[in-house]
Amino acid sequence: MAAEYVFVDEWDVAALPEQVFEALADARTYPEWWTPTYLEVSADGPPKVGRASRQRFRGKLPYTLSTVSTVVALDPPNRFEVEVVGDLRGHGVWTLTPHDDLTHVRFDWHVHADRAIIRMLTPILRPLFRWNHAVAIRAAMRGLERYARSAHGAPLSGAFVRTR
Repeated sequence: MAAEYVFVDEWDVAALPEQVFEALADARTYPEWWTPTYLEVSADGPPKVGRASRQRFRGKLPYTLSTVSTVVALDPPNRFEVEVVGDLRGHGVWTLTPHDDLTHVRFDWHVHADRAIIRMLTPILRPLFRWNHAVAIRAAMRGLERYARSAHGAPLSGAFVRTR
């Protein structure tokens, strides 16, 4: 499909899987650490299967996306999945794996651009849209470790991130 995107992002975080899982699974925390990407997130409570959250976010390109993500699977602290509708439609899977003193994060994101302008421009601007996603993920890489460790009173390591 012309407006289909498949992303697989992986990185290591120097925090416990439970800490990382809590930050990632509860989208309400995103504006605190996934900056400047996430502008607003609201939900009716902590994550649970069937609960939805509403997000507004952006990358470097001059547009903002709005989505509603519904938790469809929750296996703390290893994995959770969301179904997304709105400007993007699809499925996301976050998988956390401990190794050494790190938590390996893998984000599988399979979405379709449902916003008309993005769908129309995808055939010619796909590389630019993929770059925009990479910018947003780099922002997550920068903020996740510090947030996960500080939210649980763990000493901060200086915000390093190891990527694969």
